[in-house]
Amino acid sequence: MDLTRAAVAELRALERTTLTLHTPRHPGWRPVFPLAHLAEHLLGRELGRLPGLSALTGHLRKDVITVRFLLSPAGRAGLDVDRIVELADTSPADFAQEQRVLAVEDAILPEALRSAGRLPASLARFREEWRRTEPRPTLVRQPFVSSRLAELLDPATPPPPPPDHTAAAGAGTARDGGTDERREHAEALAAVRRRTGGQEPELFLCGGPLDQYWGATSVLLAGLSAYRSALFRQLREGPRPVYCLKLFDFPWRSRRYVACVTRPAVGPAAFRADIGPRAAEIVRNLGPADLRTVLAEGRLAVLDEFVSVLDHPPRRAWVPLLARLNGFSARPADLARPVLDCAVGDLARCRDAFLVAYTRELRRDASEHNGEVANGQADKGKAAKEKEDAA
Repeated sequence: MDLTRAAVAELRALERTTLTLHTPRHPGWRPVFPLAHLAEHLLGRELGRLPGLSALTGHLRKDVITVRFLLSPAGRAGLDVDRIVELADTSPADFAQEQRVLAVEDAILPEALRSAGRLPASLARFREEWRRTEPRPTLVRQPFVSSRLAELLDPATPPPPPPDHTAAAGAGTARDGGTDERREHAEALAAVRRRTGGQEPELFLCGGPLDQYWGATSVLLAGLSAYRSALFRQLREGPRPVYCLKLFDFPWRSRRYVACVTRPAVGPAAFRADIGPRAAEIVRNLGPADLRTVLAEGRLAVLDEFVSVLDHPPRRAWVPLLARLNGFSARPADLARPVLDCAVGDLARCRDAFLVAYTRELRRDASEHNGEVANGQADKGKAAKEKEDAA
């Protein structure tokens, strides 16, 4: 069985499971928000330990918690919903760590929704309050492969033709009159700011020529950003947890750019000094088992994004333009094929190339920052000397 057929068979066996819990109803829902918010975090930890489970996400809106995940056939037998919802296996260490993560998340929440000073002091007291939630949770399961996604998973679809770099180069030249990398970088950064609601990426680098979007690099970055990846989990541990680090590639003209965004934003200086090097070390040390998790999570995330693009006409209209600029097919089945064919070896190669560019950008940003500091100190010294001479 080739890679495409194996991936399709695996995807068709998955169920998308939605766990919905209603928190205690109060005249105003805000007083109960911290309790429900911490429960959502702890549920994620408990579910994240189950075998055969992928693509875990949690949402909390007013008095409703929604946790979505995918289960393989092997994982269904191990799902004891009551035990999970009661947080029976939550340890005091997990309880304390998720409180630290919530303290970090407070920075991006309105004052009324922050958790500081509003949570039970002990795990036993928290469990006691959480058990009073009524009604009991509901569990809804449906096939992961929707009708839209089924159109893309035809293993009989022949591989796409190789990219036409001549056409791509011609399209880029005709549009901007040349290949000014600094200008292209600035335009791509502005486009990413629009995508992130104005947030400045802590790191933004050129990932090299773009042959195929939604390929191995996209799978790698999406998988590293997933809840169950080693990068995500390790950054959320310890005394200085990170609430969220998202890596994504952004196609622009003939190049692929990579953005690193944290929530809450820490700023480029703090990123260079702490989170950036920590993330690089974790990614560098990923073993084969970690990369298999990245592959499974990244493939699912990219396919979900792909379906979202196809289901929204404004975003779908962007695909033919991207294909024309970069020289690859715009047929949905052709675009999905590299995602299905991606293997652990492909991710390992992409990981190595990504780390080279990533660490180079970290060093470049650090040297530029040090240069700016040195120039600023020199300017201050010069101003003080001129003032002394004038006196």
